Amino acid sequence: MVLGFGLSISISMFTLVKGTIWALPGVENSEQMMYLRWGNDKQLSFFLHRLNSIEYNWINQKAKSFQTVFGTISQIVALYNPDSEAFAKRYEAVQVSESFFQAIGVNAILGRVLGKQDMLPNGAHAVVISYAVWQEQFGGLRDAIGRTVLINGVSHSVVGVMPPGFHFPWNKELWLGWRNSHVDEKPHNIRTVGVLKDGVSQDQVDTEMQELSISLRKKYLFSYKDRTQLVAEPYNHSFIKPKLRSVLQILSLVAMLVFIITCANVSNLILVRVSKRQHELAIRQVVGASRLQIIRQVLLEGLFFSVGGLVVGLLINMLGARFIWFVFQQSYGNTPYWWSMRLDWDVYLFAIAIMFASIVTSSVLPAIRATMKSSGVLIKEAANTLSGQFIGNIAKIFVAVQVMCVTTLTIISLLMVLLFHYFTDWQLSFDAKNTLAARLQLNSTAGFPSIESIGRFYDEVATDLKSLPAVKDVAFAFQSGGEVGMPRKFEIKGRYATKSLYQANVSANIVSPGYFSVFAMRPISGRLLLETDDDSSDKVVVVNQHFVDAFFNGSNPLGKSIRVYRPGGRRGNPIYSSQWTNWMRVVGVVNNAQRKLLPGESSVNHAEVYIPIQQRRVRSFWLLVNVHGQAGDWVKSTSQIIQDHAPLLAPKRLYPSLQEMYDEKNRLLGTITTVVVCFGIVALVVTIVGLSSLIAFTTLLQQREFGIRVALGATSDEIIALMFRRTALLLASGLVLGFSVATVISGIIKQNMNAMELPVELPSCLLGMSVVLIACILAIAVPVIQALRVSPGDSLRVD
Repeated sequence: MVLGFGLSISISMFTLVKGTIWALPGVENSEQMMYLRWGNDKQLSFFLHRLNSIEYNWINQKAKSFQTVFGTISQIVALYNPDSEAFAKRYEAVQVSESFFQAIGVNAILGRVLGKQDMLPNGAHAVVISYAVWQEQFGGLRDAIGRTVLINGVSHSVVGVMPPGFHFPWNKELWLGWRNSHVDEKPHNIRTVGVLKDGVSQDQVDTEMQELSISLRKKYLFSYKDRTQLVAEPYNHSFIKPKLRSVLQILSLVAMLVFIITCANVSNLILVRVSKRQHELAIRQVVGASRLQIIRQVLLEGLFFSVGGLVVGLLINMLGARFIWFVFQQSYGNTPYWWSMRLDWDVYLFAIAIMFASIVTSSVLPAIRATMKSSGVLIKEAANTLSGQFIGNIAKIFVAVQVMCVTTLTIISLLMVLLFHYFTDWQLSFDAKNTLAARLQLNSTAGFPSIESIGRFYDEVATDLKSLPAVKDVAFAFQSGGEVGMPRKFEIKGRYATKSLYQANVSANIVSPGYFSVFAMRPISGRLLLETDDDSSDKVVVVNQHFVDAFFNGSNPLGKSIRVYRPGGRRGNPIYSSQWTNWMRVVGVVNNAQRKLLPGESSVNHAEVYIPIQQRRVRSFWLLVNVHGQAGDWVKSTSQIIQDHAPLLAPKRLYPSLQEMYDEKNRLLGTITTVVVCFGIVALVVTIVGLSSLIAFTTLLQQREFGIRVALGATSDEIIALMFRRTALLLASGLVLGFSVATVISGIIKQNMNAMELPVELPSCLLGMSVVLIACILAIAVPVIQALRVSPGDSLRVD
C-alpha cells in the first residue's frame, strides 16, 4: 500500500507532464511545426514577440527551411444569429492565412474550408464555424451552410463546419479569412508557424533565423531595440506559460520527494525482513545456496511487492486522474484543446520503469546486505540480542533520508498554505458576493457609433436595472474595483513636477456615482462624485486614503489639482508618455476599498483616484450591479436588459459575482496548494507508518534484550529513553537537512510568486519541523510501549 501511493503520485505527475508539455495537436505535420517569434535575453512585453505583416511576408518569401508558413491573428468577436432567439455571444475567433487549412490537413465535415477567394480585400465575408457553434447556434441543421450571421456587426456567410473537437490553433470556434490588404510595421499580432521540411535540423533553422534577423534589421528602418533575434521553437512550447512551468516543477519536485520517501520506507521494511531471517538465510547458505541465489530471492520478494504496489498505484491513478485533470483545467483556465491526462502505453511503460526503479532502490541494498557476512557469523548474530544494531548503518541512512524528505515536503506544504492565506485573505470592506460584474465593449460594431450613444446606454440600462426588485445600486467603471488597476504616472500641481514622474504612480479609475455605494465607500472629507459632474462643470476627482497617505503625508488634499498621464513602456513598469487627463481638482477623500496591504507593500502600491464617467466617457468598462442576496440569481435578468438595449453586444466577461472573479485569480495558487498539501499528508502518513513498522520489527527482534534489561532492574522509561537515544541522531540529522533543503526550495517558490517580502519562510520551517518531530516521536514510542507490555519471562522465551 505504501509503495502503491508513492507510485501513483509519480505516475500522476508523469501523465500530467506528458499530456501538457509533451503533447502535440492532432493535426497533420504537428511534429514539424515551429512557432516563429522575436526574442532577446529579457521577456518581451505585450505582443512584441509576435511578428508584424512586413516580417511575416519577409519570412514567407525568404525562409528555406520550411515547406510552408502560415499566420494567424486571434481575436474575440461577438456573434449574433438573426435567425436565433439566443443572445449575442462572444467566441474565440482567428483570422487565418491562405495556407492555413492546407498546412494542417483538416477538412470541413459540412461545406468547405476557407480558400483564396475568402482572403480578397474586397471579397465577400465568409466564416467557418466549429461543431459546437453549429450545434449551439443552428441546432446541428445542415441548412446552416449559406446562412448569414453578424460578427462584430459585419455580415458573414457560414461556408463550413469543422469536425467535433477541432479547435486549432488554440481553442478557436470561428475561422475567418485574413484579408492582408497592406503591410505595416505595427501591430505585432501575427502568430507565425512554419512547417519544417524533411531532414531540416534545429541547428539549421536557428542559423537561418539569425540570418533573417540580420537581413530584416538592414532592410527596414523601424526599431528593433527590444526584438533582437528571431527564434524558432516547437509549436507546443509557445503555449507553456512560465507560471505553468513553475507549477509543474514544484509538483514534480514534490512527487520525487514522495517517491524517495516511499522507496526508503519499503527498503527499510525489506531490510528488517532480511535481518529477521538471518538464521534462515544462514542455513540456506550452509546447505548450498549461493550468494547469487540469496540475492535473487530477496529481489524476487521486492518484485512481488513492487508489482502489488504498481497495481495499487494504477488503480489510484485511474480513479484520481480524472479528478486531477478537472481541477487543473478549472484552475489553469484556457488550456489548449489537445492537452489531456490519459492512461496510454507511454504511461504504462513509465509505470513499469518506475516499478523496476523501486525494486532497485528498495531491494538491492537489502539483498547485498543479506550476503555480506559468512553463514557462521550470521548464525551467531541471529542467536544474540540486537543491542546497538538497529538493523545496521544502511537502515540508519534510509531513516535519515526519509525524515529529511518528509521534513522538506511538510515545510513546503505549510509554506504554500501560508502563501495562499496571504494572497487570498483580502479583508475587503464590502461583500463581494452580492455584486454582479460584466465587462462590456461599446464599439461601433456593437451599435454605438458616438459618445452620445454610449451615454444613453448608461442611463437607460441603469434605469431598467434599478427597477428590478433586488437591485440596490448600479455602477459603471473603467476598472472592476476591489483591487489596484494599471499604474499611471501623474502630477500634483505645484508638488510633483513632470521631470520626477518616474517615481509617482497612481491607479486611475473612471466611475459613475453609484460606484461608491457598490463598494461601501464613504467620504472621509469633502464629497463624492455627483451626476452633475459632467462636461459642463469643472473637472474634478476623488482620491482614496492610500493616495493621501502616500503623497500628502496625511494632510488635506482638498482643492489640490492633479493630472494623469497615459501608461507606456513595459507592463507593470509604466513610463511617462503623454497626458491622459487635464488638471482635475480634488473634491473628496474616501476610505480604501482594495484588499489589505501585504508585507513589503505600502500605500503607494494602492493609491487610486476616481474620475467621473460623465467627464470622460469610455467604450470599454465594467457594469457592476449590487443586489440584495446572491448576485448570481440576477445574471439572466441583467443579460436580458443588455440584450434589449444592444442586440449586437456580448459581454467580454461576465461573472456571477465579484467574489468569483477574485477567486478565479487565485484558483491556480489554490490548486497548487491543495495538491502539495495532499502530497505532504501522504508523505507524512507513509513516513509514520514506515517508521512505526521499522521500530515495531526492531523491538520485536530486541524483545530478548528488553527482557534481560528488565530482569536486571531497568525500568520501562529507561528502555524507551534508550530507543530514543538510538534514533535521536537520525531524527536530528534528517530535520536539519530537511530544513536546509526546504529553505532553498522555499526561496525559489517565493521568487516565482513575487512574494519575497512575505514573512512565511521561518514560521513554516519551525512549524513543519515540529510536526515531523512529533509524528516521529509517536511512531517510535507506540511500538516500543507495546513491546514493553510483554512480561520479562515471555521475552526471554522468544526464539
